[in-house]
Amino acid sequence: MTRPAPTPVQGSVESGNPEPEVRRRRPWHLIVGLLAVLTVAGATTACTPEGVAKMAIATHWGTNAACAERVVDRESNFQFEAVNPSSGTTGLFQLHPVHAPWIKRTFGYEFSEMKDPFKNSEVAKALSAEAYRMYRDGWQPWRLGGKRIPGGGCPA
Repeated sequence: MTRPAPTPVQGSVESGNPEPEVRRRRPWHLIVGLLAVLTVAGATTACTPEGVAKMAIATHWGTNAACAERVVDRESNFQFEAVNPSSGTTGLFQLHPVHAPWIKRTFGYEFSEMKDPFKNSEVAKALSAEAYRMYRDGWQPWRLGGKRIPGGGCPA
């Protein structure tokens, strides 16, 4: 059994047609372009202070991110460099300077580093875990009036 000879392609030397072959765009070109646009749009959104804050919260808080965002909205309005001039509370979760020795001992961070949204979120999550261990209320450090809610519960 013999194979048939290949047919010449238009624009090839064999076809005798010197015109270049017309290239057709494939659908995947469109998909790649669309993905590039979406990536740029997503990166731009993440560059806003609120976008960076939400990314830091999601990184450390997991399934509790929505409650953590409520705390951050109330405490710092998603401004990770926020400092209360009277109390010295700092960053997204407005961590109090009284925790500075614990932060240094536990994480090796200086309190001045609490303006970093990722470090602030990491420390706040650990502070929440400590509050849960001690008081059975992980949101206790951010409760208005200091009232404990048994079993926790997202602060209003």
